[in-house]
Amino acid sequence: MTEFEIFQLSNQIYINNAIYTIAVILMIALAFYLIRRANELNFPTYGKAILTFFCTFPLYFGIQVASYFSMNQKNTSFQLSELKEAGVEISTIAESYIANIGYTVSDGPASLTPELPYVVMYATIGIMFLASLWVKTPGKS
Repeated sequence: MTEFEIFQLSNQIYINNAIYTIAVILMIALAFYLIRRANELNFPTYGKAILTFFCTFPLYFGIQVASYFSMNQKNTSFQLSELKEAGVEISTIAESYIANIGYTVSDGPASLTPELPYVVMYATIGIMFLASLWVKTPGKS
C-alpha cells in the first residue's frame, strides 16, 4: 500500500467515525431526555431499571467508537512506519504523523483499547445517568 492509499483509507475511517460519534451524541441526548421524563412522571422501580439498561447502550457504543478512533490513529502510524522501514521514502507529513502519534512497527498493530480520557468521559456520563435516575433529590418523592 502506498502512503496516499494509507492516508485515503484513514480519512474514510475518520468520516465513518464522525458519523458514529453523532449517533452516540444523539443517543446520549435521548437517554437524558428519557431520564428527565421518567423523573417527571415518577417512574416505578421496574421502569427505572429498564431505563438504566437502555442507558448502557449509548455508553458501550461510545466506548466502541472512541476505541476505533484511537485504533485508526495508531494503525495509520504503524502502517506509515512500516513503509518507512521497508525503505520507501515517505513525506514530511507522514514523518510528522508518526512522530505525533508515536506508534511504530516495534509496537505492532494496535488493539481495540480505549484511551483513558474516553473511559473517564463515558464513566462520568454513566454516573450522571445513574444519579439522575436513582438518587433522591429534594424535588423527587
